[in-house]
Amino acid sequence: MGFFKKSDSKKNQSITVNLYHVDGLPLPERNLCKIELDSTQLNIDGGGTSFSIDVSQIKDAQFKVENVPAPNGGIWMTCYLLIGYINKSGQVSSASFKTDNATTKPRDIKYARKIADELTLRTKNSNIVEL
Repeated sequence: MGFFKKSDSKKNQSITVNLYHVDGLPLPERNLCKIELDSTQLNIDGGGTSFSIDVSQIKDAQFKVENVPAPNGGIWMTCYLLIGYINKSGQVSSASFKTDNATTKPRDIKYARKIADELTLRTKNSNIVEL
């Protein structure tokens, strides 16, 4: 018998990242958004507006990387978080976000990928039909 109980803190943990809005939401392009995935919802705060998408409504999530030659001869890497979901009207919608080469921190890239991976895992599990 011990004094310490192993907690399942991972289940209650949220993942948060700051990315720029590209399209899909009623926000201007390049509006900085705080995106947070918790156990039941994807919450997006940007431009003084908050959006919530229930995880069960999300049908697809992708993390994409685009490499573009930089003027100085190097490479600029832009990462995208793409979310496909069913909106309140029952129609397929999407929202996309990206990093900014000048201001994005490496942790934002890591957590954007983590959100996409977690949503992909959850959508695969939610598409299983039991007979």
